[in-house]
Amino acid sequence: MAAIDQGSLHRFFSLTVRPFFLFTGAGTALVGLYAFAPAWTMPNIGKLSYLQDYTIIIQHWGIMVGLMGIAMMAAAVVPAWRFSIFVYSAIEKAFMVWLVLSNAQEPFVSGFWVPFVLDSTVVIYTIGYFAVCGWRVNTVQNETLGVTRSNG
Repeated sequence: MAAIDQGSLHRFFSLTVRPFFLFTGAGTALVGLYAFAPAWTMPNIGKLSYLQDYTIIIQHWGIMVGLMGIAMMAAAVVPAWRFSIFVYSAIEKAFMVWLVLSNAQEPFVSGFWVPFVLDSTVVIYTIGYFAVCGWRVNTVQNETLGVTRSNG
């Protein structure tokens, strides 16, 4: 089995970083529904009973995650935002992955498996991105934008 060379991986990330942020950002932004329709979203999406006493925290969580999704989509078109959005979204989503896995045997986790897959994808992609491209996000940004760097 042939090893994948760094150049191919670097090209993969330069070609996929924009769609990655657009698609995973859109999926993340959908959680914003909890902010605007918690009574419908909790039982239909989250597979949890809606408890009116928790409306404020549900709406707060919905707007926070929804805005994270919007920021991820913005990072697709504003390369200067990518580094901070990569780092923050990976930390936030890694925590959610851990929460789902650590509670996997509980019945209340049933509505969180789809977000678990999305969040796991973000974490894995981000780790791969930084492993291949390094911590200097502008390297891939410049290639995506057609900017070349001189060594002088």
